[in-house]
Amino acid sequence: MPADERSTRGGERCDLHPTRSAVARCDGCGRQLCLPCAVPVRGRILGVECLPEPLGQQAPPPARTGPLLTWTNLIQGASFGLALFATALPWSRFGVGSGVFGGWGRSPTWSLLAAVSALAGAIVWVARQLLRDAERRVFDVALAVLGGVVALASALAILHPPAFTRPWLGPWVGLVAGLSAGSACVVALLRARRPATVRV
Repeated sequence: MPADERSTRGGERCDLHPTRSAVARCDGCGRQLCLPCAVPVRGRILGVECLPEPLGQQAPPPARTGPLLTWTNLIQGASFGLALFATALPWSRFGVGSGVFGGWGRSPTWSLLAAVSALAGAIVWVARQLLRDAERRVFDVALAVLGGVVALASALAILHPPAFTRPWLGPWVGLVAGLSAGSACVVALLRARRPATVRV
């Protein structure tokens, strides 16, 4: 007969390890515990199965373990980069906005609104990467609004170009970039609303 079994024959045994002597009784469920199974918690002795209840109330919130640069985040950054590039293209075939950086025309047109929104979106996206502990949802909402403004201003620049001219490359690229940025932000917001699954 093994020594462990001989030593525990006369006394109480652990419910999980019958060959080990019981040194305590679980204050949660009352089962017998050996030394490795007995966990002291705030003046009580608990088994492993009874630990989640008392520790769950005092446990710190789970840390964010997901990667910050998700595919939606990368699409957001690329879209605002493309929107900024669109402001450097000609926005009209003739006159104001027909040269390089046509989106930054002197007159307050829709192209200028798209250009400012694209620049603001790029700045907010970079700030989101630098401020890792900040609330991501706030950034996603801001980026969604800015992407929508870029798309709307680009569409209005296409529909209402400056007098005596026609829209050229800039507003079309800006429209695609704004729609892409806004869509990626909406997807990120919808994914954030899903309940987190706990992995065991």
